[in-house]
Amino acid sequence: TAKRTIGALELHAFPVFGQRLYTEILPIEWMEFFKGMEQKGIIEQMSRVRRSCKEVYDLARVTGRAVHNPIEGLSRFLQSKPAENYAHVTAKELPSLLRAIAAYPHAHDLRLGLRLLMLTGVRPSELREARWDEFDRKAGLWSIPAERMKKRRAHLVPLSSQALEALEQLHTLTGAYPLLFPGRSSRTKPRSNMAFNMALRRMGYAGRQTGHGFRHIASTTLREHGFAKEHVEAQLSHVEDGVAGVYNKAIYLEQRRSMMQWYADHLDTLAVGNVVALDFGKQV
Repeated sequence: TAKRTIGALELHAFPVFGQRLYTEILPIEWMEFFKGMEQKGIIEQMSRVRRSCKEVYDLARVTGRAVHNPIEGLSRFLQSKPAENYAHVTAKELPSLLRAIAAYPHAHDLRLGLRLLMLTGVRPSELREARWDEFDRKAGLWSIPAERMKKRRAHLVPLSSQALEALEQLHTLTGAYPLLFPGRSSRTKPRSNMAFNMALRRMGYAGRQTGHGFRHIASTTLREHGFAKEHVEAQLSHVEDGVAGVYNKAIYLEQRRSMMQWYADHLDTLAVGNVVALDFGKQV
């Protein structure tokens, strides 16, 4: 939206180039600026700022106020979207990250949201848009409807005791609303799609950890500890296209329940420093 674009310009571009005559800024300066945003892991904002600035130069050129566009062609050398596996910390860094999240003082709903991302393995959008009526806390189950899933297939998520505890805490904050994470400007809409990553950034993990990166950590950790690939893939809702038959949202449910309880206990143990974590860089 225009508001988000202006906000991104004010936050990133104006402090660097705001006092400069725009026709005197060189292509190399813009490239270094955009690369700096890339390194911070804020690819979406970088792309938004680049497109907006390019349009300004295009307008200036066709109206005779600029001879050339220094941003022309830079997109070929910049990321257009985050890396497919997304940023995630190393195994050695994970205990510190767990403690940083637990101590995050600014937005308690986001602190609990990050913990739920770790404990469930869902995609950030699936949690951010979640509604309270999707949860059966007595049964320890979360039923995500097909329309909110990437593959448009309903997904059933078993909840560990730690996940249920986080939900209870979150319910005291947002239980009066339909959404788990209602927006600040409108309680009927979910928080921004950058909310979780911005919280991680405030903790000092920009470019090092994303909400989606928790899925990679879970996948690698569970596989390294001997859990069956099909159970891990089912938990992450990785379903191949063209699979014959009707997809069963409850597939391997009991195996996944015990697996995710083990994982939650494992994360708690890591947070207090009693376990040497494995290498997340290993491919799964």
